[in-house]
Amino acid sequence: MTRKISFESEFILHKLTENHLKELFGLECVSSEIQLNRLRLDNFAFDPKTNSFVIIEYKNEFNADVLTQIQGYHDLIKENPEYFKARLDDCNEVDPKNIRMMVIGPEFSPKQIDKAKGKIEIWKITLFDDCKVTYENLHTNKIKTLCINSEDLKLTEDNLLEGKSSEMRELYFNLKSRVLDEFDDVKIKYLVDMFSLRANDKLICVFSFLKSSFNVYLYGENLENADKTQDISDKTTGGNANYNLKYKSDDDLECFMNLFKQVYKQKVKK
Repeated sequence: MTRKISFESEFILHKLTENHLKELFGLECVSSEIQLNRLRLDNFAFDPKTNSFVIIEYKNEFNADVLTQIQGYHDLIKENPEYFKARLDDCNEVDPKNIRMMVIGPEFSPKQIDKAKGKIEIWKITLFDDCKVTYENLHTNKIKTLCINSEDLKLTEDNLLEGKSSEMRELYFNLKSRVLDEFDDVKIKYLVDMFSLRANDKLICVFSFLKSSFNVYLYGENLENADKTQDISDKTTGGNANYNLKYKSDDDLECFMNLFKQVYKQKVKK
């Protein structure tokens, strides 16, 4: 008997669907995670049947603000039609006023479903332990089914670095090499747009990708030589992290390693 299971991350849900947009919805993927005016669209696609833009927003869990969020993306496209039209092939003719909106996630409230009717497509995604995925349109009850491989559900280093600049990739690999060369028991766990360093299941730090730097959240206490960091112990940013380091270049590597070793000693070598 099959059972429902959760996606490990929003990233996997996103990439799995993006890779099968044509098969599932007859759409052409134009770009992933477009950022403009501090807004970032998960998926920007094109519907060749209607010659229309398509916005797709993914959620890995219930989100009360998702309809407001995707409406903001809709308005962004209407205000900047040429910016988005330039991303299409020359052969694509598009009506910039005709914008299709889709939200894909595992859970929606009755109020959301009712509010979106006729304006925003609500697709409920369900993952089963036999690697079957269903997409149910909660307005029409139409169901689309996708059979996948278990490897499609794993986060990898390639997933993490996809779309990152050569500078950011080099920054990542230099740091990774230094840490793993010095610490045999440190493991890297890949998240949606982050990675964490752990030892013996103890969380030491989390790296969040920015455009040209990292936000590093350190989970130690009373660290010495932490002048370059920001004290975030009284903030919710970074979870339970106490320090935030802006890691901009390899010049920050020695500073980071000093802080990393202190947290490692606190967490692992007590």
